[in-house]
Amino acid sequence: CLFSVNDYHTGRSRQECCARPESAYTAMALGAVKLGCALFGVTATLASGFLTSHSQTRSFRWTAPRRSFGQAVGEAFMHTPPEEFTVPVFHQGRTGTSTDVAHFVSWVDRELLGGPSPFQDFGGQVPVPWPQGDEYDDDQVGRGHYVAYTRRQLCYITAKSMTGADTVGYRNGLRRYLDKPGSARCLPRQGDIGRSLVTFLQTCYADPALVDGGQGPLLVVAKASRSPSVGEVRQSAGAPLSRAGLRICQYDDGAEPLGEGVAVVPEEGCMQPNRSDIGVDFMTGGLQGQAVQDISAAFLGGYVFGNACGLGGGQDERLMTYMPEITALTFFLSQHWQYPQLRQPSWIFGARMLFAGLDGTARFSDKLAVLQDAPLTSDLVEVALAGTTYNMSSSRPFVAFMSENQGFFSWRNRWDETPMARRNKLASQRDVNPASQHAFDKQVRAWSRSVALTSYSEHVRPLMKALVTSVGSGPWLAGLWWGDSQLGFLASWIGQAIAAPTWGDAQMPLRLDYYIYSAFTENPGNQCFVHSREGCQACVERCLINPLPDTAYWMPSEAFFSQLSCVPFPHECGHAGIEDIVTAYASRTAEELWKDVERRIEESRWDTSRTIFDLLVPGRRALAAAAVNATAPSQIVLP
Repeated sequence: CLFSVNDYHTGRSRQECCARPESAYTAMALGAVKLGCALFGVTATLASGFLTSHSQTRSFRWTAPRRSFGQAVGEAFMHTPPEEFTVPVFHQGRTGTSTDVAHFVSWVDRELLGGPSPFQDFGGQVPVPWPQGDEYDDDQVGRGHYVAYTRRQLCYITAKSMTGADTVGYRNGLRRYLDKPGSARCLPRQGDIGRSLVTFLQTCYADPALVDGGQGPLLVVAKASRSPSVGEVRQSAGAPLSRAGLRICQYDDGAEPLGEGVAVVPEEGCMQPNRSDIGVDFMTGGLQGQAVQDISAAFLGGYVFGNACGLGGGQDERLMTYMPEITALTFFLSQHWQYPQLRQPSWIFGARMLFAGLDGTARFSDKLAVLQDAPLTSDLVEVALAGTTYNMSSSRPFVAFMSENQGFFSWRNRWDETPMARRNKLASQRDVNPASQHAFDKQVRAWSRSVALTSYSEHVRPLMKALVTSVGSGPWLAGLWWGDSQLGFLASWIGQAIAAPTWGDAQMPLRLDYYIYSAFTENPGNQCFVHSREGCQACVERCLINPLPDTAYWMPSEAFFSQLSCVPFPHECGHAGIEDIVTAYASRTAEELWKDVERRIEESRWDTSRTIFDLLVPGRRALAAAAVNATAPSQIVLP
């Protein structure tokens, strides 16, 4: 590009080559570009890499630190024996690093914080997007907009926040969260979150792309545009359900395989766990192009601000700890007074899983073992954004969005209703009233809006299509908000079929990879009800025989069944299962299934004695119903 006035391959002039962001170049190429620009007498601005679609941004200076970085590291690992605390050796790390903690701390002090600021284009101040008017959504990424920082910039923001430095005039949530006492009087910077963020900084220390001040690859946060009306979503519901590209993984669910009529997730994305270690599911990653779906609240990270300091809670909270770049972006990009976190629906690209041990069960998640094979450079791909090419980590596309059923009953005050909801026996779970904010049509809208490519800025759509080929999900809607697991699957399938055409190619649909668990980290055992009777009973038995350890889940006390975390009622399994629904509707449209769900529920007059699947395919296995119900035990009795 530098050796001609106008490059033949890219059409860029020398001036444009020298003005490209540093993150557009590999570490090796960066030095050559700087030298070449100087030789040709062209000013090499090499922009910082901060990008946004917002019309306005504001920049903020940092205050002095409240503690040294060395002190911050010591506090984060205060419960780790000194002889065990060393800097991990990352297999893709640069040469010249050391396992000595002092060497790592010195690098952060002298090079990351003490060297040239990664925000030189902003006078060393950190830029933040500033949404205007209706764009504002309780955080700094406006509806339908995006923001991007380089990896080095995020390392810098994280290190500053760990030392207690604040941003003058901007009450960023990251610094506030780290110093906010939790419900047990802990401090997040002294708990698992602190360890997680220090580990992220240790990857910065080892990263070849950050040598000699390199900005490294790009991270992008993209927010969905304003929610459409249900009527607008219904207009697109003529899409065939086959466009959802449904594939299923039975992850330690105890049931027999569903059969040839159901497509399965490829083996590299679906491997069974054993008694001592995780397998492979959508949480661990393994399937190239599969996005991990975070079952979020209205904001990413769950209710951790002022409550939790690390591992615990639901799937959302645990992902924050295992993917610290998500944590840093989520909290830094909001100054909300109560929940300073990113709002949903949001996609985050370029973040990585930096620990091993977290699958959908969270059975082994308390280990928080550093992933020495963490991708520093191996998963980098070139993506286009705003007319320029950048390097970006591709291994873990991340999408967070909520179902719209939070608070459909007051579970904190209704001790009788939570157990009923866990059994899919609560009538209000079957809300189909169009005027209700918790109705089934709102769940379809939530999924389709969050996944549809057209919900996001046209600038980020090319990189989304380049990085994402499927969405991996578990029991969305039926976790700690106690929705019906069968309706959760149906809303996901319908919503995916409506959203998938916005991604283009019908021959290669954006797939829905649906994972079934006997014991998901939220509401363990409830997802068994998506199986037909025999599979459901085997799934319940698996959950009861091999229950999750206490460290793998959180539930309120009223959700337990005589101290059992699993749902112990195999006689309440329905006759029709997910395979029957797929067989009956695979060649039909999303609109047909949507209408059938609502019609069947209304016709049943909200009688929960029959499952949703049995209402939809009443002829399936009905002949054996009376005999099975007459002989079934009320619950499995453990020896």
